[in-house]
Amino acid sequence: MGTFRDVQNFVHDARSVTTLGNLHELLQATVQSFGFQYYALGHHASVAQDNLLQIGNYPDAWMHTLYQREYIFDDPVLRACQNTAVGFRWSEVDKLIELSAKQKEILACASRAGMGEGFTVPVHIPGECTGSCSFAYRVGKPLNEAVLPAAHCIGGFGFEAARRLARQTDGRKRTLGIVEFLTSRQLDCVVLVARGKSDWEAAQILGLSQDTVHQHVETAKRKYGVATRTQLVIRALFDNQLGFEDVIAR
Repeated sequence: MGTFRDVQNFVHDARSVTTLGNLHELLQATVQSFGFQYYALGHHASVAQDNLLQIGNYPDAWMHTLYQREYIFDDPVLRACQNTAVGFRWSEVDKLIELSAKQKEILACASRAGMGEGFTVPVHIPGECTGSCSFAYRVGKPLNEAVLPAAHCIGGFGFEAARRLARQTDGRKRTLGIVEFLTSRQLDCVVLVARGKSDWEAAQILGLSQDTVHQHVETAKRKYGVATRTQLVIRALFDNQLGFEDVIAR
């Protein structure tokens, strides 16, 4: 069974691996040393997308079923990640979300495919799709509570290593949190746009000319490469340059 020294070795090695293939081999060996058979690390997608980070060793038959039946978009484990910042057992998913009939079907189908109890570490990074690193047993093997802190650490450092390698090898900057920050005055203007203010109204509030406010908004749109004010607000929220508390005036 793995030890804390194994976790330390993993963190050290994860920081120095040079390819996603090498990281996959490192993760696979490490999680198996802690008793898990399977792992899956990657971003989540609510619709089909290219260039999402995905590595793992789930059984081919189960992965085929996930995508053939489009279970991946309703996976209850992935959905539960939206409601917590810490790792959780798969048997506790129903405490995090209300399971739909399809999600119950997905869990039952996973069990029939040999996927047993698991543990998932959610990853929330502004400007990216939610991600996670999951560890799983074959059906019938009980969860070893003692290894969960190690799994949490391995999941976090493993995900960050994967992000680093994806940026280096694929150039996926826009999907991996590399954004051009807005200036404080641009943010002031975008906040007021998000609150439904016109350029004229924002100018009155900020003590600027209407043309100046318009230019700040247009510059922010160019930074994000978007065409509309709605898209600008969504991107600023997604990248955490704005918070919902900024938009919802109380």
